[in-house]
Amino acid sequence: MRYKKGKTGNIEKYVPNEIPRSQRIANKLVIIFLIFYGSYGVYNGSLYLPLGRGEVTLQGNAVYFGFASLLLGALYFLIEIFDHCDKRNNEFTYKRIRDVIKGLAALILLFTIAVSAALTYEI
Repeated sequence: MRYKKGKTGNIEKYVPNEIPRSQRIANKLVIIFLIFYGSYGVYNGSLYLPLGRGEVTLQGNAVYFGFASLLLGALYFLIEIFDHCDKRNNEFTYKRIRDVIKGLAALILLFTIAVSAALTYEI
């Protein structure tokens, strides 16, 4: 949240946050990529996820859970665009929603990887 300060130093008027056009375009491209990549994985029945220090290939029913986490990732970026378009003083609401979506996507992805590994290696 940003406020514009007047000459006396008092807070006068709320200034809505602004996301640069280049970042909004990048967010839209990421949304399109995540949806198409996840759809391609569902179509093939195998979803390859490169991670920081390794890689995971989801197969079978785990692909659908991986696709769900990719859709939540796309929703995360979409909400950032919505926040730019909404000029009301409610950035904290959008931040809270983005945090919940990020946590839920991470939880689904970690659960899917753990179950997939347990079934593959029969732990």
